[in-house]
Amino acid sequence: MLITILSIILNIAYFVVLNLNIYTDRAMMPTGEIREWHRSPITRLNIADQSFLIYLQIVFAAVSIITSVLFLFGVRNNIIKIIQLVSTIGSTIMFIIIMIVTSNLHVKYV
Repeated sequence: MLITILSIILNIAYFVVLNLNIYTDRAMMPTGEIREWHRSPITRLNIADQSFLIYLQIVFAAVSIITSVLFLFGVRNNIIKIIQLVSTIGSTIMFIIIMIVTSNLHVKYV
């Protein structure tokens, strides 16, 4: 029961963090001035054409939340519990991968 509630809270927290503007991109403009953008990890992945990582995160999170809700409503099947645990671990791993990729991503403006 605790893992089920924790799974839902973690997936919501992951999407909140992925939508926060935590990165600052700077680029030199043709006029000589430096322009600054504050971007979220999702925005940086979209700009770099790596949005498939976000889609994988959404799939893992959706499966995790759906199986958690099923478990909360009384479906006590062992397969549901295993799927919920695997999808929660997958969601956590994808979140870590996204944060690593976006921190090492340098967007080039042409």
